[in-house]
Amino acid sequence: MVVSFLWPRRTLRYDEQFENEMKILFLQNIWREYFGVMHLGAALRAAGHQVFVRIEPTPDGVRRAVAEVRPRVVGFSFTHCEQQYALTAAAAVKRADPSIVTLAGGPHPSLHPELARRPEIDYLCRGEGEATIVELAARLERGAAADDLPNLAFGRDGALVANPVRPLLEELDELPLPWREGYYRYSFLRDNPVKYFFTGRGCPFHCSFCFNAAFANLYPNKARYVRHYGVNRVLMELHEVKAHWPMKLVRFEDDIFTLDKERLFAILDRYAREIRLPYLVYLRAGESEAVIRRLAETGCRTVLFGVETGDENRRNDLLDKRVSNRQIIETAELLRRYNLHFFTSNILALPGETWENALETVRLNQRIRVRDAWCSVFQPYAGLPVTERAIADGRLDRVDDAMVGFNTFADNALRNPDGRRIFNLHKFFYPLARWPWLEKIVLPLTRLPANRLFHYLFVVFYVYSYRQHTGVSWRRIAREGVHWFRQFLSTMGPEK
Repeated sequence: MVVSFLWPRRTLRYDEQFENEMKILFLQNIWREYFGVMHLGAALRAAGHQVFVRIEPTPDGVRRAVAEVRPRVVGFSFTHCEQQYALTAAAAVKRADPSIVTLAGGPHPSLHPELARRPEIDYLCRGEGEATIVELAARLERGAAADDLPNLAFGRDGALVANPVRPLLEELDELPLPWREGYYRYSFLRDNPVKYFFTGRGCPFHCSFCFNAAFANLYPNKARYVRHYGVNRVLMELHEVKAHWPMKLVRFEDDIFTLDKERLFAILDRYAREIRLPYLVYLRAGESEAVIRRLAETGCRTVLFGVETGDENRRNDLLDKRVSNRQIIETAELLRRYNLHFFTSNILALPGETWENALETVRLNQRIRVRDAWCSVFQPYAGLPVTERAIADGRLDRVDDAMVGFNTFADNALRNPDGRRIFNLHKFFYPLARWPWLEKIVLPLTRLPANRLFHYLFVVFYVYSYRQHTGVSWRRIAREGVHWFRQFLSTMGPEK
């Protein structure tokens, strides 16, 4: 399928803006490049529109950005925990200029289209939005109605109108390269030695806690949900970024980087010859020795894989992960054999989790002798199978706007008698997983009330972990610390 309107009209210089009256501004509060925004920006610029990105965490900052850019459309791409920011910022936009069209998109709006009823949101885009936002801009530019556009949802007289979702774009090479320049106006992001890349979209597995399972079901051609860029396209983007901005570590963000072995080996062979930088990948426990050997041979620095929970039955029944403890243990042994640093992802406070279940997760990490681990507190995101199961089991009444905004590092909305102690365990997950001898000291502390000291210790270990798996300088970490610290502090209390 060819989508000709997504082809660039001409080669763009990195500092070039089209002289077009249609201006689209994307707003966010997190200091990181959003791939959704970069892809939408690239598609819009290819169609001749002016695009801007501003990171403005406060309503005053939002109003300043609107006054500076004077956009026709303001877009927000966000996940569950950013909903409150997006709604507050959208309201500030409307107060500054009611004629501006506000557009919500991203994983959370796609699975929670009820947001389109909110007066701050004019339109909500479900699913991949390149084609829809280009058509929306074209309609608005010529003063035409847009209510019939595929993927859009909106409120009318208190009712939700959700248009059908257009088929997935199956040939990703038709898309222009992600538009990074909007983010790299900020030296903090531009100078980051870690640069992020996707080499495809989608995941073939159906883990109940991941948005992919529900996201794929939006599309009429969901059988083609997993798509990849061609090898040449992947290397083209790597060369472009390396040529224009600082880059010392490549972070491939694909859910599972190693899916297509023939394509994987072709990419890695060229990467080792042409890019020659350390890189980080995600894989699934149970990967073959041949793949892990090739990663080690081509400069891989860090491998991340999901443990999620130490209880194999819950991992496969509740989370539908289909990964055994044996696969996790064997994967860790292979990675250690090839001297690859590995990093596990884990979840505490899952539906129905007991204190003993939580300890199993810590102890499986101890068993595989992990040196680096990330742990999150489960959040019942709208539209996910595990959330629907929690509701059916009576552990959660519903997911609605009133419960969005919980502290994602300290709390969730589930009914759990062991919750408070499990949330404290989360703060100490990293040191307990890495240094088992600390259990005698730390486990009694988990009986104490939650407090800021525990939160600060969590931040310290978060920073230490980041240094381990990226190798960035302490100077860079000190610079990032200001941003991280503000972000973590913002999760510590109720929304203002």
